Amino acid sequence: MIKVGITGTHGAGKTTVCHELIFGLKKRDVNAEYLGEVAREARQKGFKLNEETTRGAQDWILYTQIRDEIEIKELRPDVEVLICDRIGLCNYLYRVNKFGYDADLDPIVNRHAKSYDFIFRVPLNGNYLKHDGVRAMDREFQRQIDGLITEELKRRQIPYHDFLGIDSALEMILKRLNESK
Repeated sequence: MIKVGITGTHGAGKTTVCHELIFGLKKRDVNAEYLGEVAREARQKGFKLNEETTRGAQDWILYTQIRDEIEIKELRPDVEVLICDRIGLCNYLYRVNKFGYDADLDPIVNRHAKSYDFIFRVPLNGNYLKHDGVRAMDREFQRQIDGLITEELKRRQIPYHDFLGIDSALEMILKRLNESK
């Protein structure tokens, strides 16, 4: 299975990118699966998010993301490509933004970030920042998280690609998929 993580701040258009990738892969007869943004599930359960988040909320999101990825990888051998709406590091950085780094979680997050075959960083795009009950609407907070994600990907030496469009991303994924067969 090829695991693809889509990262970037909230309201950047990651979910749209995920759905376009899934559509593009399925049109090419690739069995692709989508793992949605775990924060939405957390909000539905009543966890506080964004500027009001708690350590527990962010831990739940991080661990649920990792659990769901493992579950699909281990129990769904038919899935050729898994597209993840966010990566664990991205979720963790909302926690870091409010509470600082956690010495116990850092190694887990680093190891998990290196489990992706591709990470595409979607740049900040204010056009997608729309009130949906999950996203924070504060543009400064959005810019803060965007900067933190980019800075941490580089600092942790986690390989990633700036998202340059669906065609470019599909080409990379399909090439890797063909090489793995």
